Amino acid sequence: MKYHIFILLLLFLTLLGGCGGTSSNYMAFDEVVYVEQFPHTFSLSNETEFELSIIGNKDFIIYDTLLIVTTSQQTGFWAFYSLPDHRELGEFNRRGNGPNEFAEIPFVSQATLFKEGNTLFAGMRDFPTGKVYKMNINESLKENRLNISLLNDSLPLNLFNFILLNDSTFFCREISYDRTQQIRYLLKNREKIIPPSFEKLNQVHIEAGEDFNLLSTGALRNVAGDRIVEIPIRLNHINLYSIDGSFYKTICVEKEIDNINKIQYRFEWDRKCTYADIRVYKDFFGALYINENMGTRQIKRKKLPCIQLFNWEGDPIAEFKLNRHITSFDIDFVHGHLYTFDLETDEFCKYDIQDILEAI
Repeated sequence: MKYHIFILLLLFLTLLGGCGGTSSNYMAFDEVVYVEQFPHTFSLSNETEFELSIIGNKDFIIYDTLLIVTTSQQTGFWAFYSLPDHRELGEFNRRGNGPNEFAEIPFVSQATLFKEGNTLFAGMRDFPTGKVYKMNINESLKENRLNISLLNDSLPLNLFNFILLNDSTFFCREISYDRTQQIRYLLKNREKIIPPSFEKLNQVHIEAGEDFNLLSTGALRNVAGDRIVEIPIRLNHINLYSIDGSFYKTICVEKEIDNINKIQYRFEWDRKCTYADIRVYKDFFGALYINENMGTRQIKRKKLPCIQLFNWEGDPIAEFKLNRHITSFDIDFVHGHLYTFDLETDEFCKYDIQDILEAI
């Protein structure tokens, strides 16, 4: 594998690179890894389009031989399908104000799927009510009836992201009262804990009245449960860090990381859409890289996206260059397929990547 990685200290970059700002202008760690190229690049084509039994889909994930789709169906926000035949297995998690019902759509891409023994569960939060649920997926599908239990009924209502670490510990992110900061912390037995690595990212702020999307990120934990990966939707780098604070690194595929202070003074349509989706796997994670001007994207999408793969040390593995626009993706390792979905067109596709998976 041939690739070039340049590691610089962010402080050194700030002082000698002429950025003219402080570390609070960078939502990044001191160690920044600059990736010039990926060891493998694959241009994907010859995809197969397919339709599901439900329209109005939002996003999806794959777990083993299950395709789980977030929908706008009020009677069941999650639709389950078998792979590879896409046969519908059931719909669960309905809208309502009653017990075990949801006030808004619980996006499956934001849920935490995990196994206890041979049983598959999903940890999810209903953001307007502050309730955290644990869904028994196996039993729900077997009985064709929702099997779910309440884990917590009093999480802060101002959370915009949440990851279930275990039944009593949650990774939380909330917006500060003045909407200028993103605050990360662990909530363990109702006690807030902020590791040092969280503090480094928490100190970043924007001006009052600025678009908070400048600080917005998507975040997931790895399969082992000990690391978090964050992708900003308006900044050009990825943050990777351990929950206990023992590991942290920033990854950037451009020549320098974005200075938030400078971006604030750009006209909104001159800013960029950078990362749009993320998926985590045992040995690596994948990030959907858009890298397109917001003004262009609002009128008509032009730049085709790619999926970047990194291992859990932050090293680049491969990139998939796509031949169509998408908003979410996932990998079916059992059958060797990359699945994609585009929210704007409601189109699902799959690519045969069996040989690629074996190569990387």
